[in-house]
Amino acid sequence: MNILTNQRGFMLLNVVFLTLITAFAATILMNAAPRIKNPQSVLRLTAIHLANEQFAMLESRAATGNLAAGSYDFLGDKDNLTTTNAGKPINFEITAKVDANGNLRIVTVTVTIVGDEDFELTTERTIPFVPQET
Repeated sequence: MNILTNQRGFMLLNVVFLTLITAFAATILMNAAPRIKNPQSVLRLTAIHLANEQFAMLESRAATGNLAAGSYDFLGDKDNLTTTNAGKPINFEITAKVDANGNLRIVTVTVTIVGDEDFELTTERTIPFVPQET
């Protein structure tokens, strides 16, 4: 009798572990399904992250007094500008336009997604500029 009780305990433990594994797998699949069905939302989120990366690079230049008015290409890793989404190649093009206003820089970053459906995201931020002392 005692051996049978111990085996039931192991069986219950196996059922609990199998249920947990199945629940984790279902959660992963449910989270992945919207990305496959709606790849545009993932691309838009990627565009926002790339724009934030460009702003961070420009802010670091402004903090060192090295941000002149003008146009800038992507300052980050160029490998981040290409990807595939649902098996289709996607390219990102990023440009930044900096306008000077005293000790402020008005920065406009444009991220263009080039693929089956083109998409453009334009964001703007005001960055304080620290002039270099001479």
